[in-house]
Amino acid sequence: MLTVVQVDAFHTRGYVVVRGFLSESEIASYTEEAETLVNHCYELGDIVSKWGCVVEPFGCGYLDSIPHLARTTQRSYLATRAQITSAPALCTLSKYGMCARQLLEPSSVVLLNEQYVVKPPRSKAAFDWHQDVLYFKEEQREHRIVSVWTPLCDVREENGTVLVDPFPDSLRPGVYPRGPEPIAVEMDAGCALFMDGRLRHCSGANTSREFRTAYMPQFSSGQISDDNGLTALAVPVNSD
Repeated sequence: MLTVVQVDAFHTRGYVVVRGFLSESEIASYTEEAETLVNHCYELGDIVSKWGCVVEPFGCGYLDSIPHLARTTQRSYLATRAQITSAPALCTLSKYGMCARQLLEPSSVVLLNEQYVVKPPRSKAAFDWHQDVLYFKEEQREHRIVSVWTPLCDVREENGTVLVDPFPDSLRPGVYPRGPEPIAVEMDAGCALFMDGRLRHCSGANTSREFRTAYMPQFSSGQISDDNGLTALAVPVNSD
């Protein structure tokens, strides 16, 4: 659970870092799942050129089929994710979900997406400056988004940690009338970087000799859809 100070910092700057967010056993569970999925992806192609360093539990082809209800209900989501490993999904909805509800406030908060972001050793793969909300069409931006970037190993600039650009004006979140003023967020494994969907951020290359893996669930204040239906997940973080 986030403190009042942490919630206030998030709304003022567009982000907050929570040290020691995951326990050692939780880090191990997410790491085990990441390795399972990454190994599967490597069987199909290079993690950078084919997958863009992004591995989604429901989007990488590891599961033969995904019921529609797994995208919209807790029970089916947890049962389907248990075909990979069970502990991470429960932690995502409970621990991460509780914090997302604090930041987004309404009771209708849903899990929007989840992914592992994997940069191989000495890889040039990097992510340019962007705002997560801009991946959605303008008419879909009525719901606010929180992304929780969680490294499963210690991260520094040399292995491609996240750089953030705090809101210049908390009264106009996400409006940047100037160029980036980056802050490198260096964290130990299991820390969590909560980012407003309007926060400008990027990450550099991994120049180290080890894989750099992070888990990032995203939550929204309601279901996001278009004329064709849901555009992502919509799993409630409270009870079905």
